[in-house]
Amino acid sequence: MSARLARPVEYILRHHFLSVRQSARSEHLPGAFEKGWFASRHVHTSSTKDGPGLPAHLVYRPEEIEDSATLLLVARSAAQDNHVDGQFWSACSRKAQGLLGSAVKLRDLALFLDAAVSVRHQNDELMYNLGDMAVLAAQNDNLDGESLAFVLRAHARLPLRNDRILRSLETALFELLKQSRATAECLSSSLLSLGEMHRAGLLPPLPPDSSCRSELVDGAARVALEHLSFFTVPQMCALLRAFTCFKMRGDRQVSALLLGISNALARQPTALSASDCACAAKAFAVVRVHDERILATLSSRLRDKDVRDGLSPHELSDVLYGFAKFTSQDTALLDLLSVQVRRHLHVLDVSTMSSTLASLAKAGISCPVLSGRAVQMLRRSVNSEVSEPGRHQCDLTKATVDELSTLTMAFGKFQVRDSRLYETLADMFVTCTGGTSSANAIATLTSPGLVNVIHAFTKVHIAPARLFSVVLGALVDRPADEFAPRDAVKILHALAKVDYDMPPSVQQKILSVLGPDCLGELGVFDLLKLATASKKLGLNIHALEAQVGAVLPNEPQSLTRESLQRRPTIKKVRRKSARKQKWTW
Repeated sequence: MSARLARPVEYILRHHFLSVRQSARSEHLPGAFEKGWFASRHVHTSSTKDGPGLPAHLVYRPEEIEDSATLLLVARSAAQDNHVDGQFWSACSRKAQGLLGSAVKLRDLALFLDAAVSVRHQNDELMYNLGDMAVLAAQNDNLDGESLAFVLRAHARLPLRNDRILRSLETALFELLKQSRATAECLSSSLLSLGEMHRAGLLPPLPPDSSCRSELVDGAARVALEHLSFFTVPQMCALLRAFTCFKMRGDRQVSALLLGISNALARQPTALSASDCACAAKAFAVVRVHDERILATLSSRLRDKDVRDGLSPHELSDVLYGFAKFTSQDTALLDLLSVQVRRHLHVLDVSTMSSTLASLAKAGISCPVLSGRAVQMLRRSVNSEVSEPGRHQCDLTKATVDELSTLTMAFGKFQVRDSRLYETLADMFVTCTGGTSSANAIATLTSPGLVNVIHAFTKVHIAPARLFSVVLGALVDRPADEFAPRDAVKILHALAKVDYDMPPSVQQKILSVLGPDCLGELGVFDLLKLATASKKLGLNIHALEAQVGAVLPNEPQSLTRESLQRRPTIKKVRRKSARKQKWTW
């Protein structure tokens, strides 16, 4: 064991009082590691006869540590204390690098790197060595599930892409599943790490004819469903987060697992925290598994005020997304959640605000106070020349074109009629650039995305000339197979609301899509909207009357012209009395 450090008195006293305050708080507010891998309920300290002493990272000098257990103790103590000194972590990394030649355990090295990554310290060389050790242990059949979970967790939190290592670790996890050696903690944490790397684009690409990753996810879902009674609520939520990242919709095994998790959570609703409710709501919505039992469980849990107060702004957005996706009719709960959104409005960024308002609008919740405050906040963020720190975090100038489209559609559904706001949004659309490219971001939208931009503005009968010209020009340049007949009906119906004079190129583009063969794909309401819009815009669509007559045989033949106008009312004639009728020959 190494010698104790001799630190300056003021440095030790300062950190001593800091650690005392943190240890006093730790009984009520668990730290990052208490929620995650390290379930210890205290800061790692050196014990004396008078009680707990200084934290371990203030007692030991990294250069003098000679074994991996002490190094891990120091690293975990520093990470739990959020000690971000770069020189300290560099010294610890050099010592870990030097201990690789000795009998250092793979699990200890993975735990050390997980602690280092938690304070944003990066050492790529040590990560590559960790991956090589894991691959070698897997080849020798010495890799246990816990060590594999820690290695994957370290790669997911860094994040670091190493195709050779990650491909081998995926194979190792699949072998553990086949041999029934994967525990509940190993399966849930490993799958969550793979899901996070999949969402970040860090997993190695698979050959076109390969299905090993889908087989791995299917196998993990099947094993988890068969042994679901061994999973705790946090482990079930880790599985839900993993499948949210993978977005595997329509998979039989994944759907069956989510239904099993729904039944398990319904039996213990009080064990669900605010974060667990948000995770479950978003997972079922993303994977498109509609289950009324989970919605009822989450509704009853979220009616508790303490649980709602524990929702962060992002978690609140996830809850609203989950309920709105399945068109929940629990308006009382949605009203309570909208009040919660109003309280968090000043800390919402553009992405969170757009998704939150879009979910409330989709659920049909009318909240004029919330929408009014959001309008004032957005106008203030654009018009203010001097930024107000701590005032709000929503800045329209940092919004992407998708976020602008979602935000505009939400205000349109709320029927917010503020011309200055829509002028600002139209200017943001025109000036928004696509990421690193200097080109306009509207050019990157697909045809349905372009149609949604037009549709959002016409909901309140506003047609910015410059924006519509840019959007319709981009729509003309889109491939013909990308522009569906339903999109053509939607944009015609939107343009007819504002009596927009379409350029000939746009008319030709739309008419080429609405041919006789394509009209058969439209339903009754789409045909009626198309007939109304074409009459108002003066378009002559061939075979439209014949198609309407085939779908609605009892309607007049001239549906696209005279029958769409209001029929004149017949003048009422007062009935003659019996005496007058008598003398009428």
